[in-house]
Amino acid sequence: MDNLKKIIFGAALIITTSAGNSCGAFEVVYPKNLAMNTDAASTFFVGSAEAGSTLTINNKPVKIWENGSFVEVVTLHDGENSFILESTSGNEKKSIKYSITKNCPNKTAKTEPPLEEFGADEYIYALALCDGVPLREKPNEKAPRITHLSKNTALMVNGKQGEWYRVSLGPEKNAWVNSKKVVNHSLINGKLYASVEDVSLRDDKNYEYIESTMDIKTPFSVKEVDGGLQLEIFGVKSNAADSKIFKPMNSVKNVAIATAQSTANSTYYVELNHKLWGYDCYYDGKKLVLKIRKAPQIDKNAPLKGLVIGIDAGHGGNDSGAIGPTGVKEKDINLDLAAKLKAELEKAGAQVLMTREDDTNVPLYDRPNKAKEADALILVSLHANSLPDGADPYKKHGTSVFYYNNESKQLAKTIQERMITDLGTANDGFNRSSLVLTRPTMPLCVLLEVAYMLHPTEYMLMLDENFRKKTAASIRAGLEQYMTESTLSEQN
Repeated sequence: MDNLKKIIFGAALIITTSAGNSCGAFEVVYPKNLAMNTDAASTFFVGSAEAGSTLTINNKPVKIWENGSFVEVVTLHDGENSFILESTSGNEKKSIKYSITKNCPNKTAKTEPPLEEFGADEYIYALALCDGVPLREKPNEKAPRITHLSKNTALMVNGKQGEWYRVSLGPEKNAWVNSKKVVNHSLINGKLYASVEDVSLRDDKNYEYIESTMDIKTPFSVKEVDGGLQLEIFGVKSNAADSKIFKPMNSVKNVAIATAQSTANSTYYVELNHKLWGYDCYYDGKKLVLKIRKAPQIDKNAPLKGLVIGIDAGHGGNDSGAIGPTGVKEKDINLDLAAKLKAELEKAGAQVLMTREDDTNVPLYDRPNKAKEADALILVSLHANSLPDGADPYKKHGTSVFYYNNESKQLAKTIQERMITDLGTANDGFNRSSLVLTRPTMPLCVLLEVAYMLHPTEYMLMLDENFRKKTAASIRAGLEQYMTESTLSEQN
């Protein structure tokens, strides 16, 4: 009996409800508490009941699926809602009462703190406290990210709103940084500008590098454009490589650099000879390095042979992820699927890096970093989906794949299409989403939601070892298809 079989078997023996009452195998796994508050117009009851028993919610019959699961959506009105779940098995009847309060809409507009404007040409000179500090479009944690800062990046702060500093990136371009993420040095008159003293190109076996020697570390951003990349370095008064002609390389076809005096920004247009296979931009001391992966060379008969592929089994340790109706935890399903995918990929000749191989809690940001340090070409994060209050598990279900960077879009699409074809699951889309496990630009990152833990039939599929084996084989086939289609045209 494998580990997941043991877990599933154990979950089937649970005999207590979340309230501590017993009635055969009657268990409610959601809501977790007898009293809860929500802003949503609906919620759902999720759990399991003994075979042959009946279940009602406020006297309305609830379907019990063949494995004992039940998932029932209920609507909520403003204020307190009472629900009585009653399970009957033979002559034994047990009930449990829930109180769910739907919060009334708050019509009071939230007032923002006032904006403190600095004097004309007055700035606070500040430095980023650590790597990865986000610069955002607006002064709140949910605003889109413009870029991430390296430690000791110099910032020109020209305003403050609440706990947020406004950072000048140009005459008409500002960004926002949390004041707790920077250290202030002094108030200065006149903006501090950087100079790019030299730009050079070099390569090694797997990468090509565009290196800019700076006198000051200033913010930068990189975005994907048609045919390559665009690097923008903010707060630059001069660049020694403006209009310089660079010798083409294997991947880099051309680099054009232009520094605009009006905006004090230096822009690099990097044209490539092939699609993007991963890139990174970082400071090495005061040298800004744009690192670009060369196109992999593959064997069309064994397209994964020799490639390093990362597998991330989502959640783990004290992070259970979603919990299915019979109590099986997403983290355990993910780990078992990851082991099966590892076997499939190794059989295909790939080298596999696992972010976790047991029931441990690996910090979220460490997961893509592990794959990056192992020089993985691709990172696949495995999950089983859940839903928030207000959603309907019978309407929202199926297989979905998430990506963020355009370089990973076709990878996500290929895997998702292959999975719904092979597995027969509903098409829940391939979606662009800013997640910790999709944002990295190296390796290529995708996050897979194989099926929904709250959809009774999909949950039964996830508990089926043959389905998990089939899923692993489908993901491997999707990776092979992507590598074949993406490289052979470039190699011909």
